[in-house]
Amino acid sequence: MLAALIGLSLNLTPAVAADIHASDSIAAVVDNDIITQRQLSQAVAAARRNVPKGTQIDDTELRKQVLVQMVNRSLIIQAGKRRNLSASEAEIDAVIARNPSLKNASKAQRREIADDIIIDKVRQQAVMQNSRVSDAEVNAFIASAKQQGVTLPEGEPLRQYNAQHILIKADSDNAAVAAESTIRKIYAQARSGANFDALARQYSQDGSASDGGNLGWFSDGLMVAPFEDAVHKLKPGQISQPVRTQFGWHIIKLNDVREGGTPEERQRNAVRQYIMQQKAQQATVNLMKELHGSAYVDIR
Repeated sequence: MLAALIGLSLNLTPAVAADIHASDSIAAVVDNDIITQRQLSQAVAAARRNVPKGTQIDDTELRKQVLVQMVNRSLIIQAGKRRNLSASEAEIDAVIARNPSLKNASKAQRREIADDIIIDKVRQQAVMQNSRVSDAEVNAFIASAKQQGVTLPEGEPLRQYNAQHILIKADSDNAAVAAESTIRKIYAQARSGANFDALARQYSQDGSASDGGNLGWFSDGLMVAPFEDAVHKLKPGQISQPVRTQFGWHIIKLNDVREGGTPEERQRNAVRQYIMQQKAQQATVNLMKELHGSAYVDIR
């Protein structure tokens, strides 16, 4: 919870690091970054202001929790930059557009927003790579629940989409240029009537390629935002223009849209979402274990 309350940029450039006053001692060294006592004190003060009323936490424990969050934030940002992940000006502007209070964001605030975007991309990569749920896993979960006499949720009606996609991966801005060129050529073929299944099998670099890019039925919240936004603009049978996500460039074909589904389908969807949430949480835990395991962290 406290992580969401901390709004300070923690990744120090050499120029910023060089400007640290001699009296401003170091709270932690995190690989190539430094967290100063002044930054920590500012973050603790911000967290204290936003602690929900009635929550009891002493200063020592709050300071400890805030420092852990600052270290984790720094590790993720550095990991993102090592992976050549970045935040474009358009992405930063989009965040500002959704938050009127940031309308006149300073350079420091824009840097902070850029860091937040990089953090989201790193986390989303970890989650998307490790949170897919197979039909076999859903079947096993339902069978186990029935065997143990556990009542499964009925599931709520949700708008669901059946789509295919073609992905050309890009793990850096340089790679994204070539990937965009490739996906636009594939898009031109698809628009000209080429079979989408065949194009996906030939070109897509996603695991769904062997199945013609078929993603099956999915509901809102299961795909990354740019992908979902593109799907929402399509009518069944239409193919999207090239869409960039942190995974690369996609084109998407929407096959069908439905509301709700049968009681069995709703229940299976609820179970699938539960398993996915568990996997997503574990993926985040594993990400932090991996980053801490390979990093130099010195708490002063």
